[in-house]
Amino acid sequence: MSTPLKPRRRTRPVFVLVNTAMLWLTTAIASTALWPIYRSAALVILVAVALAVGSLLVIIAAELRWPSVTVLLTSIAVFLVIGVPLAVPGKTQFGVLPTLDGFVDLVTGVALGWKQLLTISLPVGDYQALLVPALVLVYGTTIIGLTLALRAKYGELAVLPPIVLFLVATAFGPRFPDRPLAAPLALLVAVLFWLVWFRWYRRRVAIRQLAAQSADGPVAAESGFSGLRTVLSAAVILAIASTAA
Repeated sequence: MSTPLKPRRRTRPVFVLVNTAMLWLTTAIASTALWPIYRSAALVILVAVALAVGSLLVIIAAELRWPSVTVLLTSIAVFLVIGVPLAVPGKTQFGVLPTLDGFVDLVTGVALGWKQLLTISLPVGDYQALLVPALVLVYGTTIIGLTLALRAKYGELAVLPPIVLFLVATAFGPRFPDRPLAAPLALLVAVLFWLVWFRWYRRRVAIRQLAAQSADGPVAAESGFSGLRTVLSAAVILAIASTAA
């Protein structure tokens, strides 16, 4: 069965760097919806480590062109390694080494932690294994989002995982969040900027390919105007969405 992963041309250093930075930005903004649930420094550490480890894994997979199955199995293995220290810190030795009970709580927390979050008073801090759903969300959306950005045919789909993270976190959060508009508007701006950059980069690659085949100057000029039109249209969309919010 064919896979939607991108060819090797999209693993250029600038492309990888910008997409990684944009994924970090959108995920960090989306993760603010998790704060009312936990209100713990353990959540900040979890988000930072999950972003770093997940991004590193995806970049290595893109450079080595791992198949989807290899990426999936490696992601699960890494999750088991970092899961106990990050999401079940009370079941570790010396704060780092996982225990057997910690592994059990980690695995059961993937399936049962969501229900517990709905039946417990907020905030929960790092109580028992309730950080496991947060780790699943942040780590999972990081893996999926950056993989789509670097290897999918339509890299713009990478903006969806951070949005899903924000929506799920909001659904499990308090009924009345402290700042209900600040986070979604910030996420909207970041997502639109990412989409605009995607379109600009794709157009720039197309221009270079055309320039290699033809010496016609009007191609570059037309592309520049088209790029400006993209920015203006995104600004209009942002203004309309902000007014509606």
